[in-house]
Amino acid sequence: MKKLKLFLILFFGYAILTIIMTYPVVFRFSSHFMCDGGDGFQNVWNMWWMKKSLMAGTHPYYTNLLHYPAGITLLFQTLNPFNGLISIPFQFFFKMEEVYNLVVLFSFVMSGVSMYYLVDYLLDRKLPAFVAGIVFTFCPFHFAHGLGHLQLIAMEWIPLYVLYLLKTYQEDRKINAILTALFWVLNSLCSWYYMIYCFVFTVIFVIFYMIKCGRKIIDNGFLKRLGMTILIFSVVMSPILMPMLYVKMTQNFTGEHNPEIWSADLESFFVPSGISTWGRRWFSGIWKDWTGNTAENSNYLGYIVLILSIYAVVKDRRCRFWAVAGLIFFVMALGPYPHIGGKQFSIPLPYLLFHRYIPFISFTGVPERFDIMLKLCMSVLVGYGITNLNEIILSIFKNKMRSRSITAMRWRIATVKIVFNGILAVLIGLEYLAIPYVTTKIEVPSFYRQMAKDIEHYGVIDIPSRPVTLYMATIHQKSLVGGYVSRPSLKALSFLDQTPIISTLMRGKPAPPSKLAQTLATSVFADFNIRYIITHNDQHLQFLEDILQLPVVHRADGITVYDCH
Repeated sequence: MKKLKLFLILFFGYAILTIIMTYPVVFRFSSHFMCDGGDGFQNVWNMWWMKKSLMAGTHPYYTNLLHYPAGITLLFQTLNPFNGLISIPFQFFFKMEEVYNLVVLFSFVMSGVSMYYLVDYLLDRKLPAFVAGIVFTFCPFHFAHGLGHLQLIAMEWIPLYVLYLLKTYQEDRKINAILTALFWVLNSLCSWYYMIYCFVFTVIFVIFYMIKCGRKIIDNGFLKRLGMTILIFSVVMSPILMPMLYVKMTQNFTGEHNPEIWSADLESFFVPSGISTWGRRWFSGIWKDWTGNTAENSNYLGYIVLILSIYAVVKDRRCRFWAVAGLIFFVMALGPYPHIGGKQFSIPLPYLLFHRYIPFISFTGVPERFDIMLKLCMSVLVGYGITNLNEIILSIFKNKMRSRSITAMRWRIATVKIVFNGILAVLIGLEYLAIPYVTTKIEVPSFYRQMAKDIEHYGVIDIPSRPVTLYMATIHQKSLVGGYVSRPSLKALSFLDQTPIISTLMRGKPAPPSKLAQTLATSVFADFNIRYIITHNDQHLQFLEDILQLPVVHRADGITVYDCH
């Protein structure tokens, strides 16, 4: 009961802070999505698809609702099935705007809660642990990927993985090894990046303590318990990982990131980016030169967090591991070559070696995202730093209050601790401020809802193909020719490239002569049961109306719909 009470206090405490830090979301909760016009809508489709596939009893990692008619594997899609699974009950009762926003807010709240548990385990100090949770969940990385990377917003299981890894090391209990595996699985079901980062953290942890403790790490049975964790994780995840390996070896995929572009700029750790309230206002002249985009170069540490972390490392020997791990993740985030002010310098960094010779590291392609592990380490260091400062302040305060009663002294000490930690929390929150939080309102053309009432199944060409096209697909629930996918295979793209008419509309290939084009269009649309072409601009107007002579069945709400039947 005591643990439940603490959890509820933490949950509602971080929930209140989340409402403040994500302003004006609370006033747009039912009308806007907590994302920009990009990848967020891919994740809306992901959640909708998870429900649809499970309700229909089909495999969630394959669909023919995208890249119709052949369909496409979703093994390399940013599917984040955990978010999809927890969204399913809400999809029966709420709008997709509300469902998506609930999942985002849940991640903000639970990321704070989980970091609290980690730091409280290490320090047994409630207030520093709460402030550490603020550092972790409201760091710029979280806000930046809030632009649409729902899989990366879900940071809430990383601290709990680390917590139970520590318990597995320190306590001879099998339950800790099992829970470590569980949280590793949960991280994997949110993001493949987080699965890899948990592995990298574990390697750093094992090497550090083997150097520090020698045979103790073997004698205390930790490696045996860790082996149990790895075995459980492998068994649970093998139904997904084994097909991924097979498909990766037998097919070629596109869309992989170039790590030289998606590396953290050294300046980005010390200057607020475009996601920051202060960065937008005062520092655009600096961050506009960084490579990548706002979602991937928001690595600002915050000077209060940096000072507290350095103080902790200098003052407390217990911080050595967190300092070493944080430094490693910092260097990895810099990518294969350092960037300063948008300029790349030809100095090879460790990431280059790992990217070339370790397959699962090369799979990532966005080294900047290692920043979240740096933020995890610094959140822990902030907890240590505040704890040490609290002890200094309280010792001074106690000396001045020796003549007071014990009860009065306790109240004064509690007040001083709350005020001091509260001031630090407010200052950190202000430094990390990212309001107004980016939201997007989408008006759904009436024709999409009209299609949803049609019980027939057929294909639709919706051009240009954008992430928001996937949101519209959740409305009309028909199959899309093409569709925005994280890692499409060359096999899937070959249909778009090689099929007449479709290659003209979707890949910009030259159109056939008029008479031949009409004949081919009739054949292609009939063979693949493609009913409508929906356009959002006039790019193909002449081809569709003058050459193919397709009848217009709807021209309103910013779209034009052509009947292919």
